Amino acid sequence: MKKSVYIGLILGIAGATGLVSCQADMDTPELEVPEPTIKANTTILELKEHFENKTEKVGTKDNGDHYIIHGRVVSSDATGNIYKSLVIQDETAALAFSINQGSLYNEYRLGQEMVVDLTGLYIGYYRGLQQVGAPGESYNGQPQLGFMSFDYWKNNAQYDGLPNPDFETVGFSADGTGYPADRYYCIAFDNFDGINNGTLPQMQSQLVEFRNVSFVIEEGSETYAPYQESANRTLRDSNGKTLIVRNSGYSNFYNQKLPEGRGNVRGILSYYGSDWQLVLRGPEDVMITTKGEKDDPFTAEDVIGGQYAGMSGWVKGYIVGSVKAGVSTVSQESDVVFGADAEIDNNVLIAASADETDFHKCVAVQLPQSTLLRYNVNLLDNPAVYKKELMVNGTLGTFLGLPAVVNSNGGRTDFTIDGVAPGDGDAAPAPAGTGTEADPYNIGYVMASTADQADVWVTGYVAGYVAQGDFTVENCEFSANEVNGSTNYLNSTNVILSAYAPMRCGVQNSVPCQLSSVSRPTLGLKLNPGIYGKQVKVKCRITTWLGVRAIRNISEVKTL
Repeated sequence: MKKSVYIGLILGIAGATGLVSCQADMDTPELEVPEPTIKANTTILELKEHFENKTEKVGTKDNGDHYIIHGRVVSSDATGNIYKSLVIQDETAALAFSINQGSLYNEYRLGQEMVVDLTGLYIGYYRGLQQVGAPGESYNGQPQLGFMSFDYWKNNAQYDGLPNPDFETVGFSADGTGYPADRYYCIAFDNFDGINNGTLPQMQSQLVEFRNVSFVIEEGSETYAPYQESANRTLRDSNGKTLIVRNSGYSNFYNQKLPEGRGNVRGILSYYGSDWQLVLRGPEDVMITTKGEKDDPFTAEDVIGGQYAGMSGWVKGYIVGSVKAGVSTVSQESDVVFGADAEIDNNVLIAASADETDFHKCVAVQLPQSTLLRYNVNLLDNPAVYKKELMVNGTLGTFLGLPAVVNSNGGRTDFTIDGVAPGDGDAAPAPAGTGTEADPYNIGYVMASTADQADVWVTGYVAGYVAQGDFTVENCEFSANEVNGSTNYLNSTNVILSAYAPMRCGVQNSVPCQLSSVSRPTLGLKLNPGIYGKQVKVKCRITTWLGVRAIRNISEVKTL
């Protein structure tokens, strides 16, 4: 299939040329497909691990065989940002070759399969990056590799077939399995922490993609690099951590402005000293946009197109139906219901038009359990939302076999229907109770209190947690879902007790509760997620905390 695509392409070009030159009767020359005379006997990861922390000339194996690897080209120096380097990748790892030759892309296209005999070449390091090259000047007493001659490379490397530029985006594999063996691939990460889950031999020189990242643009660093100077630019992930992007002032895009917004960025994962660096193959590796902000949301067409896959942001569309119960992958029209007669409450379909009836033009919206998003949006319980416009904040992915919005927190500030956000919950009830175990105070009493009280009993529903800062709508998560950067939730330092069960709760009928080592195992959503939505009563102190009346010093917890 791979070869026929390229043969067809070349035949098409030849045919077009013939039409222009009036030589349509000429025979098209047969395309020669390269076949190697050597066969791989070692994976790239095996090679890198065997020679890890060594700089030496590669000899033969114990049985006398040469070390031979096979892989696909994943780098390109076409833009000038990669300098005299070629990276190939197999299904286990990637390896950089330092070659004293420019414009390597002319002979080694993306996806070109190569078989390389390493015996007789040198493998080692340059400033911490493992690669194949030639002996160079030492650094701090350590041997370093430099560029090998182009002839050495050509004598040891052979083409295997024609280049296949198709690639696949995959998740990280800790054991190095699961990566494609029939095409080159790109490993996607949601944040920079993920690259540290692999070893240096596994991760160095891999083609990677970081999602939901943005450039840190400061005065003097508005472009990729100054003219004829190498420069570091900084990417920031969704957790606020940073990564160096190394750019060349000799590239053909050095003077382009760094894009504002957020999105996905690909590149070769390089290494210098003890730090990771990302090297772009070209500006097309940068897929950053201002789209996805609430005032410029993704459309259904954007999600279906796939160019923003993995990004997080706001998506809008009209609710047109839902996927039927029992369907795990939509493949035909009978798998969906267009209209308000839903069979299940975990999804809705949205589209650019409120009258859409083609599932190929629809986006599935995952409705997480126990969230306001599901409570207010599912068609099974809310048939009146049919044909209304939905705006939802989530991640662009797949669900039920369709392009989708997934992993929304589903909270009060994560969606609107026809431009209207859900309310802040029912009004708080009137104060009630005497504070005893038999007759505990209700949440209305705590909210209305003015004087501190100790060793009293209060009852309420576990309704969420304060993600950060004071007790405000913006800082509260009325669900059991994790919010990025929520150290309070990760450490189970607080929960919210509401007068009402989830879906009716909000800041106007709830109070924050500080957790201690006594109460954390029972009330902490991290340690005990099953407590979410349950009614409890606690023996505690009523006081002020996080800017409002609150509960602290819990000494006893009882589930009702």
